[in-house]
Amino acid sequence: MTALRTNSQRVTNPGGSMELLEIANPGFSEPMRICNDVEDVVSQNVPYIGIPFRFTLPEDVSGANPQLRLQLDNVGRGITDELERRQPGSVTMAKLIVVDRTEPDVHAHVYYLPLTNVSVTPTVATATASADYWMRQSACRQIADPHHLPGIF
Repeated sequence: MTALRTNSQRVTNPGGSMELLEIANPGFSEPMRICNDVEDVVSQNVPYIGIPFRFTLPEDVSGANPQLRLQLDNVGRGITDELERRQPGSVTMAKLIVVDRTEPDVHAHVYYLPLTNVSVTPTVATATASADYWMRQSACRQIADPHHLPGIF
């Protein structure tokens, strides 16, 4: 049993949970490592910068894919500089890690989220996390029709 589960079942939780976020893209110099706190944290010898972030849960709309919204406080220009290095057509992946504050080296839960529709304002950087990007792609990369493969018809 992890410390997160044990402490969550106690009447008084000494530390609580903490979320770590790694955002990676081939255009980034290195993955952005962010901690949902005001202080920096080290987990498994990897430093995470303390920047508050939040998720907006998807709405239950008929006929639409659920989309989770991620909002990062754009405190410095570091987030903006990295997001401007994104290459067109590349997939930005986020890894959400939930840890216990008393044992930040033990990753209790890990979730992978593809990020699309990234936008930056002077105060907030937002992105949409959903599998919609992959779900709308064609299952076959090569289409056999007279226009694309005229020799087989």
